[in-house]
Amino acid sequence: MTLSKVLVVEDDVDIQKVVRMSLKIRGTKDVVVVSNGEECLAVAGELKPDLILLDVMMPKLDGYETCRRLKQSPDTKAIPVIFLTAKAQQFEMKQGLDAGALGYLVKPFDPMTLHDQIVTMLSRKTEP
Repeated sequence: MTLSKVLVVEDDVDIQKVVRMSLKIRGTKDVVVVSNGEECLAVAGELKPDLILLDVMMPKLDGYETCRRLKQSPDTKAIPVIFLTAKAQQFEMKQGLDAGALGYLVKPFDPMTLHDQIVTMLSRKTEP
């Protein structure tokens, strides 16, 4: 599975760089990075990415609320959302999934396996 366009919503510049490099090395043509939930909501509908990687702890609008709003909008509700965050307790993961996310990846993550983990989650979504 090739991800041609991914929207990364992350406020940490170092993590932005690692995620971008990790996905580009594996063939993602377009990795768009924004720093907070408000920016995500502003661009996601027009951008129509194959996937949104979303942090939880961000300024202005947290990831849970961003995900809920993405899933409520007709323009973005079909875009898969995977959380990529340090918030790794069970209740936090449940909160993310309840908000409409497809899956949950925990920081620190392995840049060498990030793409494969994403593809595995996306393929589970398409199984009958």
